[in-house]
Amino acid sequence: MKLFFSPNYVRSGHASETARKSQWIVESLRREPIGGIEILGPDPLSETQLCEVHDPSYVTAVRTGEPRALAESQGFPWDPSLWSMVCASNGGVVAAALAAIAEGVAGSLSSGLHHAGRGRGAGFCTFNGLALGVRGR
Repeated sequence: MKLFFSPNYVRSGHASETARKSQWIVESLRREPIGGIEILGPDPLSETQLCEVHDPSYVTAVRTGEPRALAESQGFPWDPSLWSMVCASNGGVVAAALAAIAEGVAGSLSSGLHHAGRGRGAGFCTFNGLALGVRGR
């Protein structure tokens, strides 16, 4: 089974405990591998890919931090590492969805991916990785 993870999943200043658990799981699997699990780094999503599901002005706010209220609409402080974190974690969801379609099962150790709407974050979710995963690429 392909399992997607990137150190960028936990690079933001607000890497929640839930997000940090993904790092702990990967460290555990590297110490004590489980047969059949292959840990892979996903390609981060591009701004263009994010704009296929989300409003471009919202995507720009997350990338730049301005306007701050919109960039922080998911419920935590914006910082410059947020962009690489959300591009990687959503890229992991898309990669896992495509791998599951091709191979029957896959996963991503991403978090914070289902409450966001088209034009703003919500519930500690910056982008809607589930909608992005369904869209695929």
